[in-house]
Formats: sequence, C-alpha cells, structure tokens
Amino acid sequence: MKIATLINYKDRPSELSHLLLSLRNQTIKTDIFILDDASGTPIQTYHFMNCILTRLRLEGFKIYYQKSAFDLGVSRARQEIVNWAMKEDYNYFVRVDDDVIIENDFIERLLKVIEQGYDISSGVTPQMASPIFIRDPINLKGIGNRVILDSEGNYIYNGDDFGMQYTDSIIVKAHHFRSSAMMTRQVLEKIKYWPTKLTKHGFREEQIFSYKALMEGFKIGVDTGAIAWHQQTPSGGERFAESNELIKTNEQVLKEFTKENKDKLIECFKIEPYTIKNSEGY
Repeated sequence: MKIATLINYKDRPSELSHLLLSLRNQTIKTDIFILDDASGTPIQTYHFMNCILTRLRLEGFKIYYQKSAFDLGVSRARQEIVNWAMKEDYNYFVRVDDDVIIENDFIERLLKVIEQGYDISSGVTPQMASPIFIRDPINLKGIGNRVILDSEGNYIYNGDDFGMQYTDSIIVKAHHFRSSAMMTRQVLEKIKYWPTKLTKHGFREEQIFSYKALMEGFKIGVDTGAIAWHQQTPSGGERFAESNELIKTNEQVLKEFTKENKDKLIECFKIEPYTIKNSEGY
C-alpha cells in the first residue's frame, strides 16, 4: 500500500511548515508532493523550512517539490499535482490544503473510511481560531452535506456539515466533501479538476468534483473524528482582492453545473435508509 500526500502551495511558508510537522507525526507515513504555484519567495530561502524538510528526509520521508513557472490557478494546479504523482504507483492520494494542521490520526482515519467501501474519504475542518461548536452526529441522519434538489435542479437544501467538530466519531455517507480528502487511484484516473468553468478561486470546486464522482458511481464517506484544523489564512493561497466576487461567480457555476446534470444528480441524492456506524465500522 502506497499513499501520496498532495499539497498545492502558494505564499504560505509558516502554514506549510505547520502542515509538514503534522504530517511528520501521522500514525501512517506517506510520501509528500508539494507543487508551488509560482510563489514570490521559494520555500528553500526560509531557514525554518529547510530544517523541517531536512528532518523529514532524515526520518525516511520522500519529499518531492516543484515550482510552477507561472501562476496556474488553483484548479489547474490541483490537476497538475495529480498528474505528477500519478506517474508513480500509489494506491491512495491525500489532498490537503496548505493552511490546515491535521491531527496525528487523520490519514489513518481516512484510510479506514476507504476500507469500509468508500472511494473518497474526508473529515471535518473546524476553524482553529474560533470557539468550538460541537454537534451530535445523530443529527446528520446518516448523510453529511446533504443536497436536496427540485425537479428543475434548483437547490432546496445544500448542506455544509463538516466545518465543525462532533461529539462522536462515526462514518457517514456524504453528498460532497468539504476540503482535504483521500481518494483512490481509480477516482483520479476518471475525475479531473481541470479543465473547469470555475474562476481562479477554488470555492465550490470540491462540490463539483464530488458530483462528478457520484455520477460515475463512486461513493464518498466522512469520519466525523478526522480533524484538519483550518487556519483560514487571509493571504497567499487563493486569497485575492476580488475574492468575494470570484466566490459569487463560482456559486453561479455550481448552480449551472447542477442544472445541466440534474437528472443524474437527483438520482444520486435519493434518500436511503441509514445506520449509524462508529469509525471502526460497527
């Protein structure tokens, strides 16, 4: 079993160092790919970053780094790192944002979700600097990020359940994942991030990616105990002066995509009987 962690990075050296240290402490070690999307300053110029990268390599981690010659934009950059890592014989790929800090069992938990029969697995991304809101997972009723559409493909309900913590760790089916996730090789062979109608901002990208996967028969599962703390860094990454306008544009792209595929998606979102399972699958 070989696992690659994929990090799309742009101008967040401190955040990247925290993420790398959290990968160092995982119960399951992975190879690490970093695609720098034309950052202003190369990461090798930071002493603390060189210390962390050297320590990881000394401890047996394989780390691969590339820097784009020009700004690709988030969607194209995510596809480029997939194309790069897929040249090797990895079974599973973990995409993590560059401004999260993952708990030391995060990857282990995502792998257990895959072992329960899911093709894409994810967790929760509570805000690191906000008061903790903890929810009972029984309220999910077996489906996270639930989507309900009318007959024309308009949204009646578009759930967002995974930006918080939960009282218990359970595995639930999801209609879409929120951010960081593990995927099987078969998913990434069939589902692409690029090309896309989304703007250079990645808002709603995971949702459209999820929909494409569901329509191809793949299944998404979430462990409510798999935590990636979100720093919500206001600079670097995909933060732009016009971000609010780009978010509005991408929201419209999502609605148009949903309407174009409404018949298939309505079938995907049919409510099914559910049972609550803990993170061990019992």
